Amino acid sequence: MRRHSRKKYGYSLAAIVTAAAMTAASPFAAFAAVNHPDDNTYQPPEPPAPNYNQDLSPEFAYSEDKWASLRDNVMEYGELADLIHEYNPTVRSNRSTYADQKNKDLNDVYDAYMEDIQDIWDQADSADDDVSAASFRYSANLLTQQADNNYQDAEMEKIQYDQTEANLVYQAQQLMVSYQQAQYNMETLQNTRELLETQYKAVQAQQAVGMATQTDVLNAQKSLQDQDSSILSAQKSADNVHRGLCLMLGWGVDAQPEIMPVPEPDLARIDSMNPEADSQTAVANNYDVKYYEKKAGNLSSQDLIESNQATLQNARDAAARSLRTQYDNVITTRDALNAAQAQLELKTVDLNEAAVKRSIGQGTDLEYQTAENEYIVAKNNVNTQKLQLLLAIEAYDWNLKGLTTSN
Repeated sequence: MRRHSRKKYGYSLAAIVTAAAMTAASPFAAFAAVNHPDDNTYQPPEPPAPNYNQDLSPEFAYSEDKWASLRDNVMEYGELADLIHEYNPTVRSNRSTYADQKNKDLNDVYDAYMEDIQDIWDQADSADDDVSAASFRYSANLLTQQADNNYQDAEMEKIQYDQTEANLVYQAQQLMVSYQQAQYNMETLQNTRELLETQYKAVQAQQAVGMATQTDVLNAQKSLQDQDSSILSAQKSADNVHRGLCLMLGWGVDAQPEIMPVPEPDLARIDSMNPEADSQTAVANNYDVKYYEKKAGNLSSQDLIESNQATLQNARDAAARSLRTQYDNVITTRDALNAAQAQLELKTVDLNEAAVKRSIGQGTDLEYQTAENEYIVAKNNVNTQKLQLLLAIEAYDWNLKGLTTSN
């Protein structure tokens, strides 16, 4: 169920540091001491009301329902692009900078700079000796190249800002997938721990009747302790991903939004992929290609014109190559998913057989628990492969939309 009336905020670095300091100074334990959960009269505080001043887009940019969805305390995969657009600190800064930049006449600044360079050329023509003339010409050439190379109009900045925003959305998708994958991994780790604990107790029982040594007991104990360490490490990684997602999407560093599951991969999308036919679209939409094409029209230095043309061709080649690489990755990941599903079918049969044997007294609890663990490992491997296939499909589509996601 959605929890409405929660607003994403675009925090400044100073605000984040301040919030972190306040958290350290006022730990949760102190809060819990005042509002102990055993107190039946305690009611959790209402979430803060939306702060509409934090929205960058005008109210008419989205429907009323869409705004409500973006402002709630629920993180959804399908909303990542809009959340990044509205609340990501980097995107907010870039949009503000671009709004200022596009109102400036950069051509006037560039022309004034080129006039100064022309004065150096004039000094070279009127120099009293060849050495001075050569020195002036060298300086003029160098400054012309620097002016060309550093010149970036508002359209070029917009291309780079759009590329940054697209990359952030792609990164958010990867983080959200990683967070869900961490949940599957945690289930596997916890179940494996239960199995190792059972095995440890079994070895202890065997030692009591002389069927196991002290070394066997210590080895079983160490396996259990190592598993505990793995669980702690996995939880720490999951928490880091959670914090990263919150900060990217406008929540506070310690926020606890409801994170919804990511969608299943669209297998039908794979059948419609055609890297040969799609290559032209990927190249035409590529951000690097568009940037260097726009830059080509702003250059006057012949050396830089030739250098930019080579860079532009490299960008075109990279875009086509990246699309093909991502398509190959989609096919490889789909094959891995099929193999994982076949393995899960086998482990399901093994688990059912172990359950039957245990019910009629022909199998032990440890044998059943072992079969159950192998089933859970296989099941979560299928879930993980589905997540990886989703990302592979997304990467292919991002290449079509202009990102170069691989070399």
